[in-house]
Amino acid sequence: MGRRDVCILLVEDEDLIREIMSESLRDAGFDVVGASSGHEAMHLFDERPQHFTMLVTDFNMPGQMDGGALAERIREKAPAIPVVIVSGRPDVFRQSWRTELNFALLQKPYRPHELVELARTLMN
Repeated sequence: MGRRDVCILLVEDEDLIREIMSESLRDAGFDVVGASSGHEAMHLFDERPQHFTMLVTDFNMPGQMDGGALAERIREKAPAIPVVIVSGRPDVFRQSWRTELNFALLQKPYRPHELVELARTLMN
């Protein structure tokens, strides 16, 4: 089971994907707050930085802040927070920052249970 003391900030610009993943994580026992952009997620994080214990973000999002930039900014503010970068683009997985900053990666398409298992692993 997940833990209610874990609050995942889930950032995904596709509404249906965000809803499915949020529901799957909640069903597994996690608390989830969704955001549709990097800017919205950063605003939510800045309001309550101690509230969030994990970040899951899509890499490609509209606006001025993609998932990589969001993850880097949140890691600057909360160095110990586990981060999962999700992308369907293979080139994202070859970028050097992912190993330097110890981000977990999840390749799209993925099944909800894969995200749940990864969240469980990272929080243990």
